[in-house]
Amino acid sequence: MAIAVLIIYMLAVIGIGYYMKSRIKNEMDFLAAGGKLGVWVGGMTLAATQMSAGTAIGTVGFHYQVGYNFAWIWLAIWASWVIMAIFIAPKMKAFFNSNKALTIPDLLGTRYESNAIRVISVIILLICYGMTVVAELVGGSYLLNVVFDVPITWGVLIIACIFIAYTVMGGLFAIAYTDVLQMLVFAIGFAIAVPFAVSKAGGFSKLNETLSSIDPNLVANGMPSSVLMGVALSFFIMMIGYPIIAIRFYSIKDNKTIRRAVGVSFIFQAIVAVSIAILGVSAKVLYPDLSSPDLASSTIAMDLLPPVLGGLLLAAILAAIQSTVSAILLMLGSSISHDIMKVVMKKKLSDKQQLKITRIVVLIMGILPIPFALNPLPLIQQIWINAAALIGSSFAVSILLGLYWKRATKAGAITSMVGGIGSAILWLSLGNPFGLDPVYISVPVSLLGMVFVSLLTKPVSKQALMPFFKDVQATESGNTIAG
Repeated sequence: MAIAVLIIYMLAVIGIGYYMKSRIKNEMDFLAAGGKLGVWVGGMTLAATQMSAGTAIGTVGFHYQVGYNFAWIWLAIWASWVIMAIFIAPKMKAFFNSNKALTIPDLLGTRYESNAIRVISVIILLICYGMTVVAELVGGSYLLNVVFDVPITWGVLIIACIFIAYTVMGGLFAIAYTDVLQMLVFAIGFAIAVPFAVSKAGGFSKLNETLSSIDPNLVANGMPSSVLMGVALSFFIMMIGYPIIAIRFYSIKDNKTIRRAVGVSFIFQAIVAVSIAILGVSAKVLYPDLSSPDLASSTIAMDLLPPVLGGLLLAAILAAIQSTVSAILLMLGSSISHDIMKVVMKKKLSDKQQLKITRIVVLIMGILPIPFALNPLPLIQQIWINAAALIGSSFAVSILLGLYWKRATKAGAITSMVGGIGSAILWLSLGNPFGLDPVYISVPVSLLGMVFVSLLTKPVSKQALMPFFKDVQATESGNTIAG
């Protein structure tokens, strides 16, 4: 019965992708859903894009290991959402409306008048998000292997074929509407599992008593405060200008709708945050000797829940994986087809030709990670934590200061991005000396590089600033009228 639920879910998302294919007329429809998504679809695709194997498998596994206090990272994530909704989304939407921008490299390349920054951005996106796609595929294949004894290779291929199919067919329209289904499945699947797990553990009080007897830190400070703060800061920095979410702001109708959509996403994020924390610690009580913490979610689904509900929870885990991977796949494909081929290489193509090439590139980007996913990897959530440090170190400063500091220059942005990710990679390779998370080093390097180099180099033109600063627009308009 569980496998039947899973098959129905997989067929549903492919069906949505096929249906949405008819709505794709040009590149803007494919990459930004025409900029027309409403509150509920927009809010659910925002929430679903954030959720991943790192959430459905990795975060549950972290709670299994360290107890409740890992949940504090959600406060950092939600704080960054507020900053994005108030300070970043309005300027991005205005830029989309004025320039028909479709990608993050679009924004950075225009703001800093630099194709070099476009190329650097694309390279960073390929490196950082390539890691996470591999992690997501591995997470899904482990799930199918443990639950249904599907060989790892076949598990990777099955999951890859599904998200490649509906992404190539329907683009962001397909992703957004499959995200509605996937977010509902994710939230309901995990929420329904909670009362079963707590009841099996003897009730909430008994659950905490048993947890405390295993290790008192599991109900207090299972993860040291300094480490927790570092992880929280990594996610906070990553989420500011987070590329796969930031480009969603292009696709939502207007600023008012964006703010309401973020509110909708908070509802689903809160349901998930509470559910996965309780399920993680419940699994520790019920199954204290799992060979890997990443097995907690699938073990609850198959060992604890009735078959139909177990299948729903498994579908929820796959939904988390596919919603994130499809978003990444579309972003990476658009970066190559739009930013490199169309803008940097200046390929002159019709709308139909551009759409065809974008689909081909998205297909290729979906196939490339598959061989890497066939090799063993460390804990999935740890991959996401490392990726968060690299992504935040690369983009947070260049996006935020680019939108709010007119003096930020091309040279400053390049120094900030390269210095940020370079120092983060170096710090990770050294094993996080002194127990410090990379963001404590890389973000200051990124910020100082931006400020000092920008002040020493030539400002960008007023034309580059116009899409982002209303006072520059007004000044230039006045000069034009006076002239």
